[in-house]
Amino acid sequence: MKKTNPILVHLILGILFIAGIIGITAEAASLYTLVSTHQEETESATAKGKRISSDLYGNLEFYTVLEDDETWSEVTRDEFEQLDDGDTIEIAKKDSSDNKAYRSEIYKSILFIVLYAIGPSHYISFLIARTRRVKGWGWLGWPSGVTLQLLLYGFLAAILIYGYSSIGKMVFNAVQSYTGTQHETEAIVTASDADINSGRHETNYYHLALQYEDTDGNTIHMTKEVRPSVYKNSTKSAEISFPEDDPYRVHTKGFSLSDMFFYSTKLVPEVITILLTLILSLIPRYIFSNFSYGSWKRRRKKKKQSKEQSKRDRRKHKLIMKNKKRYEKSQKKKPKRKNARSS
Repeated sequence: MKKTNPILVHLILGILFIAGIIGITAEAASLYTLVSTHQEETESATAKGKRISSDLYGNLEFYTVLEDDETWSEVTRDEFEQLDDGDTIEIAKKDSSDNKAYRSEIYKSILFIVLYAIGPSHYISFLIARTRRVKGWGWLGWPSGVTLQLLLYGFLAAILIYGYSSIGKMVFNAVQSYTGTQHETEAIVTASDADINSGRHETNYYHLALQYEDTDGNTIHMTKEVRPSVYKNSTKSAEISFPEDDPYRVHTKGFSLSDMFFYSTKLVPEVITILLTLILSLIPRYIFSNFSYGSWKRRRKKKKQSKEQSKRDRRKHKLIMKNKKRYEKSQKKKPKRKNARSS
């Protein structure tokens, strides 16, 4: 920091710090007000029917069929169970001008918060550089380095959160589907659809539209994702089971060895999550095994000795340069004395 003027840098970055904090506070307040007061535009629609969608692991989504255009609108389970044909419901307007403006304002506020954070981050990095005695303008790279680290850790955290939430849902759905008294029945296959992806990472989807009755005789329409073997063997009907107290937790019977490859393609995120967890769990073990308290203490002592040796070397170098200058000065004066004697 010797080549820079600390007072001037303090002044400039201090002003940017204050301006950034004021800007962040104002934008955060504006964003909070925008989110808390926003009301999504809705419109009235008439329900014509009800449908349920279940993925391969039993995760449920509930829909009502709209009378006007036969589209499906997602509802909660409570709304689904209370809804009857002909009921009027309120649904969100798709791509309304109000919703577009709302999203635009949110993105704009987030962008300004990021821009306002540049000043405070550089001022903090300058203060850290001063305490650590970083020379020159090397402190400018500190915010970028921290940002990259945060992005890396955030990416890893997002993968783990997504992976373990997916595993948690799978376990929860399996427990809900296979526990309790099971009711076995035959469902009518009203439609079927297969989405075969022949890309580099093959992921296939097989769906059956099922119609069946619960234990009370109520008709249920469900679109269920199934295994390839079930899809091929269920052209007109399918054998299904579900808990007597929860007729939506449907699972199909039969398992083929060919389904194992299918599950291997479906469980890629979960496998990556487990492998990543194993790898990350080895890092602390490596750190603690190779950087114990004794080795840390030795490194600290060695670093302190190195720093002291560096100070001694600098003092020695200064003394040598000082003596050298004295010697050169004395050598320049000697010829002048000789000339004086000769005259």
